[in-house]
Amino acid sequence: MVKKVFAVLFLSQFFWNARAQDVKTDMLLLQLDSVLEERGEYMKEKEEKTARLCVRRQELTDPEEIFWVNKMLYDEYVVYQADSAMLYVEDNIRIAERLGRGDMLQEWKMNKVFLLTAQGLMNEAENELKTVDTAGLDRQRKFQYYDVKIYLYSHLGQFVGSRKEMTDRYYDIEMELRRESMKYISLQDPLYLCNAAFLYEEYPRPEDGESVKRRLKEITDSSALTTKIDAINAYALATMYRCEDDEDNYMKYLVCSAIADIRNCNRDVASLEELSLIFYNRNDIDRAYACISYCSNAALQYPNRVRMVNITSLMDKIQQAYSYRNQIQEERLRKSFYTTSVLSAVLALAVIVICIQFGRLSRSRKRIEESNRLLGEHVRELSETQRRLGEVNVNLSEANYVKEKYIGYVFSICSSYITKIEEYRKDIRRCLVSGRIDSIRNLVSDTSVAQEELKAFFHSFDEVFLQIYPDFVNDFNSLLRPEERITLKKDELLNTELRIFALVRLGITDSVRIAEFLHCSPQTVYNNRMRTRNKSLLPKEEFAERVRTLGKVHQ
Repeated sequence: MVKKVFAVLFLSQFFWNARAQDVKTDMLLLQLDSVLEERGEYMKEKEEKTARLCVRRQELTDPEEIFWVNKMLYDEYVVYQADSAMLYVEDNIRIAERLGRGDMLQEWKMNKVFLLTAQGLMNEAENELKTVDTAGLDRQRKFQYYDVKIYLYSHLGQFVGSRKEMTDRYYDIEMELRRESMKYISLQDPLYLCNAAFLYEEYPRPEDGESVKRRLKEITDSSALTTKIDAINAYALATMYRCEDDEDNYMKYLVCSAIADIRNCNRDVASLEELSLIFYNRNDIDRAYACISYCSNAALQYPNRVRMVNITSLMDKIQQAYSYRNQIQEERLRKSFYTTSVLSAVLALAVIVICIQFGRLSRSRKRIEESNRLLGEHVRELSETQRRLGEVNVNLSEANYVKEKYIGYVFSICSSYITKIEEYRKDIRRCLVSGRIDSIRNLVSDTSVAQEELKAFFHSFDEVFLQIYPDFVNDFNSLLRPEERITLKKDELLNTELRIFALVRLGITDSVRIAEFLHCSPQTVYNNRMRTRNKSLLPKEEFAERVRTLGKVHQ
């Protein structure tokens, strides 16, 4: 039972890792498509950088400074444009001779060999290589010598193509040179691992080769794929997986190498050429065509005659597959066109029938919409009538309530005044009977009684009004500017200004009638009303109308 569980877990982990690997490869393929689309931007950046260096070089006069700017220009052009790179190689050779620097002279002769080889000028490259004095080379330049020689014999092997005996002979020489070159490269050199990778199958102990592969994989997986060394490391790792017949990882790291090469505008790009063949074998014709087209244009612009030989044969295969696939697609499109034409005729007939039905439906809908519109108008009229009736009912209810309140208030005042008049009459009669004429005169001439009665009358009015409209003062102040709002004194319910507009709220708008009620002149009432309107937040014509709606009836 335990063994079965472990087996299931192992298989699950295996399939999960395989799926994760597929996803990562798919992401890399999409990234490759993207950088192929953006290659123009990378070339633009390259041209701008070289243009700046050329301007800088023209400003220099010191030979050594020119030498080092030439080196920077060579590094930019070496895999981008061979003719331009050769100009700076020749210039540095002349400068090294003039300065008497034999070490630098040998180094730049080897750079010239590299460029001649890259362009497919094998005889010229071999002749130039013979002029290199290897006796005085230090370890680093000794490694460069072997590296250039490896590059030459690798290209010779590619150049002879189908002649297997010659290809094998050049391959054997190349491998012998690689073994020899490893004597002159330090472990810390960035090129150590990628050179060691090409001897993967010759390691006496398998664990040594696995160590190189593991370290190369760690470096490549963590790299940004933006430098030339990133491209070389990824390509070397891909060759190790090719030796193991691990095609998925072989393709994955070829893609990594190609991405770095395109970003560096490398026109001597081997990884993309090999990828074209993989895509072709996997029937991914579009990607194969895009890759081989890039390689072909790059080889022509560089120019690289050796690579053009290999690219041409592969390009013929891909173009034939591309044409064949297009023929199949055209045949399918033709069949689809005929089918679509028949279906279109049926669809057109169906559309005509549907349009007729839609016409009938539209006419029916218009009749229904007209009926709905008329019904809606009736409903709105009814709603408006109901609203108005509601307002009338509210107003009647309010008026009835106010009338009831004030009728009781008026009867109470009238009764009170009748009682006071009777008392006043009795006082006068008693004074007449007793002959106190002076008392009668004093009683009649005293105005304080009338003032007290008027004050009591106003207080009663204020109480009754605020019982009906308890929020009147706050609502009225809300119509005024904040700094102009009315503040009542202690124990004061309303003042003259508020009483005037309280009477307006009750429907008494005539200034004369208000003056009679308040026992003041009409001019006083008019002046108060005008002054208060000037304090309002509202336009003058709206103020009085809003006052008549203030205060909610408290029932």
